[in-house]
Amino acid sequence: MDKFDQAIIDALVANSRRSIASIGEDIGLSRTAVNDRIQRLKDSGVILRYTIDVSSAEGAKVVVYFQLTFRPFDAKSIAPYLQGIGEITRAHTLCGDTDLIVYVEAESMTRVSQIRELLAALPDLDKLQTFSVLDTLI
Repeated sequence: MDKFDQAIIDALVANSRRSIASIGEDIGLSRTAVNDRIQRLKDSGVILRYTIDVSSAEGAKVVVYFQLTFRPFDAKSIAPYLQGIGEITRAHTLCGDTDLIVYVEAESMTRVSQIRELLAALPDLDKLQTFSVLDTLI
């Protein structure tokens, strides 16, 4: 997949009803070239259906926050567990009822479930909640 394929995917994800000619004008390819590339992307399984689903291998991410409460909470002992999970990109200790909030970007809900199981096995965990991100506003 090259920069033109990615530009086509980006355009279709933004508006899957956009004309092929319009996409071609924006990225500097002919209508025929764009049409051929879209067909190749469909045939190879990158574009999965009309509404434009991009396979997870091409960068689609599932974003989830995990909220954890421990009894007792020892941040230094928990940190090595979190560092061993590559999809965890941020983890913050908090004051209040929740001890820790963890930000995860995973390739699939299956992987999110696996990560949740790993977190559920943490020592002294009292409560674990999962929050899937639906949309990003800012």
